[in-house]
Amino acid sequence: MKKRKFIVALILCVVTAVVCTSVLTACGNTGKEEVIITGSTSLTPLIEKLAEEFEKQNTNVSILITGSGSSQGIADAQKGACEIGMSSRALKEEELKTLNSIEICKDGIAIIVNNKSTLENVTSEEVYNLYANGTAIGSINTPVNRSNGSGTRDGFNELIKNAEGNSLKELKELKGENMDQTGSVIERVAGAENVMGYISLGSLNDRVKAVSLDGVEATVENIKAGTYKLQRPFVLATKKGVTLSESAQAFLDFIASEQGKEIIRDFGCII
Repeated sequence: MKKRKFIVALILCVVTAVVCTSVLTACGNTGKEEVIITGSTSLTPLIEKLAEEFEKQNTNVSILITGSGSSQGIADAQKGACEIGMSSRALKEEELKTLNSIEICKDGIAIIVNNKSTLENVTSEEVYNLYANGTAIGSINTPVNRSNGSGTRDGFNELIKNAEGNSLKELKELKGENMDQTGSVIERVAGAENVMGYISLGSLNDRVKAVSLDGVEATVENIKAGTYKLQRPFVLATKKGVTLSESAQAFLDFIASEQGKEIIRDFGCII
C-alpha cells in the first residue's frame, strides 16, 4: 500500500514539474524574432513610432529599442551588441570605416525656454556667450547641456558660433548643467524660468516653448528652406560586412517605404 502511494505521489510530482516547465517556457519565450536597436535618445521616439506600426504588420517580430546616446549606439553597432545603432549626428570618418550610415531624415534642434519666459528670440552670439561664459540672456542665466556622447550636443556645439565664427565645439568646458536624456532637459526647463536648453524639434511639446534663432523660427518649413541653421541628420548605423537578420532588414525597408516616410513626416522630421 505504501509502495502504491509512493508511486502515485511520484507520478504527480513528475506531471506537476512538466506542467510548470511548460508554463515557464511559454512565458519566457514569445517565439518572436527580436531586433535590438540602441543609441540616440533624440531619435528613439521616432524609431519607437516606426517600430509600433511595423510590429502591427509583422506580428512575429519584436523591435527592442534602448535610448542610450548616439556614441553608445554607434559603439554597440561596431561591437555587434545591436543590429542597428541610432545616431543624431553624422558618423565620423573613423566610424565609417566599420559602419554603414543610413540617413533616414533631418531634424532641427530647438532652443527651449520655460513657457512663462518672455524671451522669444535669441542670437547665436547670445547663446554662445551663455554656454561659453555664463553670460545671462535677460532672466535666463542657467544653460542646460546634453551629456558628452549625445549627438544633439555635438550638433548644437558645432552650429552655435560667436561673431568671430568660433563654435562651442572648440571649447573644452561649457557652463551649466548636463542632462543624459531629452526628457530630462524638458523637465528641467519646464520647472524653472531662468533655464535654457535644447532638444530635437520632433520632441518638442507644450510643456516648453521654442525660441527663434537669429530671427528665424524652428519649423519644418524653415529647415527645408535652409534658413534655420540648427539642423542635423538622423542616422542608423549597421556593421559593415555583417548580414542583417531578415527582420532587421525588413524594418529598414519599412522605414524607407512610403508608409515609413509618412510616419517620419508626421513626426515633424524632414525628408
